[in-house]
This record gives sequence, structure tokens and C-alpha cells, in this order.
Amino acid sequence: MSELPEGERVIVEVEGESILVLNHEGKIYAISNICTHEDAEMASGIVIGDTITCPVHLSRFRLDSGEVLNPPATRPLKTYKVVIREQEVFVEV
Repeated sequence: MSELPEGERVIVEVEGESILVLNHEGKIYAISNICTHEDAEMASGIVIGDTITCPVHLSRFRLDSGEVLNPPATRPLKTYKVVIREQEVFVEV
């Protein structure tokens, strides 16, 4: 996918929402860019396996569902459906 190569991340703003779109291991994910615990940007987080870790307080979340895997966060990240058409990435909001 030339629009978003492997390992790349972009932040898009849609209807007041900051959304992180990333290509990890050949799969495109779209999640809220703001941690549910504090106002930290997830775009600076560490991605390992199918998780992303908040760069501030180290809460981990699943990329596919937004599920919280450890505190201090208690609420999941919002996730968005990704559609790929003719090598273009679309995020459904």
C-alpha cells in the first residue's frame, strides 16, 4: 500500500476527532490518537505485536479493539473501521 507504507503513522482530524492511522505488520489500524487516561498522543506510543503503549503512563491497548490491557487507563480507545479501495485508505467515522 503506497499511501501508508509499513511502519508509517499519520494523524487525521475528522469532525473534531484526532485519529491515528497506522500500518503495522501489513494491517491498517485506525484508533483514537488521544489516550483515554490522559491527553497523551498515542502517535508517539510504542507498537509491539497487536498492542500500542501510551507514551506517558504506559497503559497498553489492543490495536484491533482498543481494549485496555493494563492500568492506569480503564476505558478502551475508540477504534474505526478501515476500508481499502484501489490502494487508498479510508477511515469510517
